[in-house]
Amino acid sequence: MNFFTKVSGQIKDFLTGLSAGRKMALAVTAVAILLFIVGMIFWASQQNYQPITHGNMSAEDSANVMRLLREKKIPFQVDVTGKQVMVPSEYLNDLRLELAMQGMPQSNGTGYELFDKQSFGTTSFVNKLNQKRAMEGELMRSINTIKGVKRSRVHLAMPEKSAFVQDQKKVTASVVLDLESGVQLNEKQIFGISHLISSAVEGLDSANVAILDSFGKELSKNSRDSLISLTSEQSEYKRKLEEGYQQKIEDVLSKVVGEGRVKASITADLDFSNVQESQTILDQDGATVRSSQKIAENMEGSRPVASGPAGATSNTPGEQPGVVNPNAVKNNTNKSNEIVNYDIPKTIRTTSRPVGSLKKLSVAVLIDGKTVKTTAADGKVESKNEQWSAEKIKEFEALVTGSLAIDKKRGDTLEIKNMEFAREDFIEAEKLLDASVFRSYIQQIVLYSVIALVIVLFFFFVVRPYIRWITENTTESVDTFLPQTIEELEKIQKSSVLSQLDDVIPDLPDRLDPDKIEGEMIREKISTLIDNNPHKASLILRDWLAQGTPSEINKTTAAPAADKGKAANPA
Repeated sequence: MNFFTKVSGQIKDFLTGLSAGRKMALAVTAVAILLFIVGMIFWASQQNYQPITHGNMSAEDSANVMRLLREKKIPFQVDVTGKQVMVPSEYLNDLRLELAMQGMPQSNGTGYELFDKQSFGTTSFVNKLNQKRAMEGELMRSINTIKGVKRSRVHLAMPEKSAFVQDQKKVTASVVLDLESGVQLNEKQIFGISHLISSAVEGLDSANVAILDSFGKELSKNSRDSLISLTSEQSEYKRKLEEGYQQKIEDVLSKVVGEGRVKASITADLDFSNVQESQTILDQDGATVRSSQKIAENMEGSRPVASGPAGATSNTPGEQPGVVNPNAVKNNTNKSNEIVNYDIPKTIRTTSRPVGSLKKLSVAVLIDGKTVKTTAADGKVESKNEQWSAEKIKEFEALVTGSLAIDKKRGDTLEIKNMEFAREDFIEAEKLLDASVFRSYIQQIVLYSVIALVIVLFFFFVVRPYIRWITENTTESVDTFLPQTIEELEKIQKSSVLSQLDDVIPDLPDRLDPDKIEGEMIREKISTLIDNNPHKASLILRDWLAQGTPSEINKTTAAPAADKGKAANPA
C-alpha cells in the first residue's frame, strides 16, 4: 500500500506540475493509445464469416436459409446482392450437411427428390415438367463432380412424340459450364460431358448437345461436325505417330552421340481411306467332271405331194385332188445332244485395308559433331568439335533404318546430316541476371534502410521531444533556483520569502573573511587532487624534500597537503 500510495502521489505531483496545453496533449495521446488497443482487440476477436454455398443463390433459397439460421440462432451476414449468406466458419460444415439433408439450396440442382412429395391431383403435364426438372438437376450434379467445374446449368428440349417418323423432332440439350479460375477443358473432356448427357437422355444424340462456358464461348463445336471431328482425330493420330518415331530415333542415337546432340524430324504419309477388296481366283487345271447327260433322237417320215390341175380344188385342204401323184416326199431326222458339267475350284478373297496405314515415311536426322579434347603445350585442356566419319554416318543410317523399318521400295527416304549445333552463350545472360538480382537486393537494402532511418528520425525528432515536452517540469531547475553567490545566499537568509529553506541552508556568520574563504577553497582543491592521484602527489613532496623546503611556504597550505599525501600513500 505504501508503494501504491507513493506512486499515486508521484503521478499526482507530475500531473499537477503540467500546464494546460501539456495536459491536453497527454490526454489526446492516452485516448489514441486506448483506441488503438480497443481496435486491435476488436479485430482479433471478430469472427471469420464464410459463404454457405460456392455459387450464388436465388432469392427464395436465401430466404429459406436465413429462416433456418434464425431458428437455430446462428449469426449470419448477407452480401449487398442478397445472393450469398455467410456464417461463422465453426458452423459451416455442420450447416452444409443439414441443408443438404433438407434439399437446400434448390438452385444448385433439384433431382429426383421432387417426386418424394406428390399431391393426389397432379396432372400429366406437371409430372412431365417435374421429370424434366429432375433429369436436369441430376445431370447438373453429375457434371459438378468433374474436376475443374465449379457449377453448371443444363437445359433439355424434349419435344412431344409424333406418330410419323418424318415429323418427329430431335431431342437437344444445352449446357453452361462455370469453370474454376485457370481451368480449361480439353476436347476429350468436352466429348465426355456430351456423351454423358446423351447417354442419360433417351433419344439424344451427342451431336445435338451444345456446351458453352461462362463467357459464352462454344466448347462443343468440333463434336457437332463429324467431318471436322474425324479430321481432328486423324491429325492427332498422325502427330502421335510421328512423335513416337522421332523419340525412338533420338533414344537410339543419343546413346552414341550424347544427350541433346541429335534432332530428328519425321513426316508420315498415311492413308485414311476405308477400302475393301473382293477377289475370286479360278483353278482351271484342277477342273473335274461333275455330271454328264446325252440325248439322241431319230425320226423317219414321208408325206405326199399335192398334184393335179391348177385351181382351188387342188389347193383346198381336205379336198381330194383330181389326180394323185404316186411319188411321196420322205423326211428322216437324226438328232443327238450331250451336256457335260465340270466342277472348277475357285478361291474368294475379301481384303479390308486398315484405316491410317503408312504409305510413305520421310526421315531427316541432324547430328552434332563429336567433342575431342586435346592437351596444349602449356598443359591446358582444349575442346573442339569434329565431324563424324563417313563410316559412322553409315552406321547411324543402319540403326535408323532398322529401328523404323524403312522400306526403300515403298518410297521411304532417310537423310542424316552431320552439322555443328549452335549453342547459346549464357554467360552474358547469367551476368545480366546476377546484376538484376544484385540490383534488386541493393534496392531492398536501401528501402529497408530508409524505412529504419525514417523510424529513427521520427523517434528522435518527434517522439523524444514530445515525451520530453510532456515530462519537463514547469518550475525552474534546481540549479537555477539555488543561489549562485554568497551575496545571494545572505539576501535569502535575511529575507523571509523562502522561510521553508531555513533547515536546508546552513547559517552563515555575519562577516566573512575573503582571504580565509579563498584559502579554504585552495586547500579543498589540493585535497581533491591528492585524492585523485596520490602517487603523483607523493612524488611532488619527495622532490620538495630533496630540494629543501623554504621557510616562506605557507604552512596553512603545505601542512594539510603533506598530511593528505601521507594518509593516501603511507609508503
